[in-house]
Amino acid sequence: MGDNLAEGDRVGRFIILRDVGGITHAVAVGSVAAMCETDEGVFMMLPGGRLIHIPQSMAVILEWLGRP
Repeated sequence: MGDNLAEGDRVGRFIILRDVGGITHAVAVGSVAAMCETDEGVFMMLPGGRLIHIPQSMAVILEWLGRP
């Protein structure tokens, strides 16, 4: 399964995201504290104040987070 993960896929309570540096993240859907749209994508704030920069629009990320 590992190599077949695509951005936006849901795996249990996690969503697969790739940041602007190409690093893959599995983020728990309920762990996103805040999001801020930029010209290059969206900053997502995670627990502990950690930020990741995702090169997608806010609308796309919200759609991914809202999927069952």
